[in-house]
Amino acid sequence: MMKLVNYFYPQYDLSSFIQGYSGYRPDILKLIEGQPSKILDIGCGAGLLAKEIKKLHPDCKVTGLEANSDLSLKAKENCDQIIQIDLNNTDAIYNCKMDSDFDLIIFADVLEHLNKPEIILKYAKEHLSNNGRIIISLPNIRHYSTFVRLFILGSWPRNDRGIHDSTHVRFFTKKNIVDFVTNEGLIIEKEARNVRLIESMSWTNIPGKLLDFWPFRPFFTFQYLHRCKLKKSFTEEE
Repeated sequence: MMKLVNYFYPQYDLSSFIQGYSGYRPDILKLIEGQPSKILDIGCGAGLLAKEIKKLHPDCKVTGLEANSDLSLKAKENCDQIIQIDLNNTDAIYNCKMDSDFDLIIFADVLEHLNKPEIILKYAKEHLSNNGRIIISLPNIRHYSTFVRLFILGSWPRNDRGIHDSTHVRFFTKKNIVDFVTNEGLIIEKEARNVRLIESMSWTNIPGKLLDFWPFRPFFTFQYLHRCKLKKSFTEEE
């Protein structure tokens, strides 16, 4: 089997990461409303989310932005258009020419990997239709596992994936996320959460739902997902 180079983990075989970082995301699919005709998936990986989107919305055109050449090649099988681009390169971002007026723009656990996520979010807003939506998924650093590792075991956790992925350069709690999107001129329309008891065991998402209420929610939420709109999307807001 051909080994592909992973953008975030160049030392590993890509095949072991496709599901975790580029795979099926039913949590994001649930936040998609109506029948979008044009979607931009930023950091699309191998395009497996696009593949699922097109099953539900066969007439939808999906454009993917991806940094890694091997992932981009794989994503061409699932997306209508792929643009290979370094999301940390500001000049490359603003020189990137593509369609505008996307109905939906998706950031599926991408922004935490970027030095200046506000730059790519500003760029995304310029390509969003007036009534379009942006879906953002981000890991929650307030998860209780951070407390255990930092305050009990005495070291900052660094893992191969998940909340404490060693390639993360930005860290978010719910308040950080709300402040971030608000400062960038967005309104949060809907929130969803993935609640996990043990970070490395995805099956604990199901029993974790029993703790999806205050005061436990902030400490067992693994990921926050927010569907956002522009502040001036509708006439009643103008």
